[in-house]
Amino acid sequence: MSEPKPLDAENTLKQSGIHEEWVDNYRTPDNEQFYNMAFDLITESFGSPSGATVVDAGCGSCAKSKNLADRGFQVLGTDLSDSALDMARQNLRGTSYENKIELQQQNLTAMTLPDNSVDYLVCWGVLMHIPEVDKAIAELSRIVKTGGYIAISEGNMHSLQARTFRFLKKVLVRERAGVHIVPAGIENWEETDEGRLMTRQVNAQWLIAEFEKHGMKIEKHVAGQFSEMYWMVPTKFLKKSIHIFNHFWFKIIRAPGLSFGNIFIFKKL
Repeated sequence: MSEPKPLDAENTLKQSGIHEEWVDNYRTPDNEQFYNMAFDLITESFGSPSGATVVDAGCGSCAKSKNLADRGFQVLGTDLSDSALDMARQNLRGTSYENKIELQQQNLTAMTLPDNSVDYLVCWGVLMHIPEVDKAIAELSRIVKTGGYIAISEGNMHSLQARTFRFLKKVLVRERAGVHIVPAGIENWEETDEGRLMTRQVNAQWLIAEFEKHGMKIEKHVAGQFSEMYWMVPTKFLKKSIHIFNHFWFKIIRAPGLSFGNIFIFKKL
């Protein structure tokens, strides 16, 4: 595999197929139960500001934007991909969400929104696919007002799931992706039908420190889903069992260290 370039990942993220695959894997009824709990947590962390505008940075098909609109927000959904935005427009057309969600093309590493213009921002499972993640963090922090909030969800490189998969791939010699260990975490560059895709398991302490460089203070760091293996297992029973454990971990344990999903809430000082 040749040396990966940020533009490779960007071109892949612009393709419709990758977004359709994510919808199939993650926007399931069982997952929606988790998202409802997670977005209740985010709304509570933001102070439950009914009627306020929130930016959904990397909105994809707009499912997360709908979660936010359901909780009383006006939403500006942004995405790099015109294909994803077209999918989002189709999902919104003819629904009550059309008046609650505005869509806009934006590149997270070079956003056109003004400095200090956003009160609330959510970036869910997006930074993990951006090679120049430091630039994206700087941009997200730049556009948020003093006293404003950012909610981030990322996969954790130190989670039990991530450690187990790395061990099994090493033992079985089945690593097909190009693996790069960087300060931000562990990056896996994989050849897909849509092109070269980068997925990063984040170093949580690096992420917190990088946001702090830009005046963002960590307010809350909790577990998301303990495991995302539900989309890999073959039976409904196993899928359901993983979801039940995920809900238990999120509601009762909440410790992020062993959990694959991590949720971070930052406030701008």
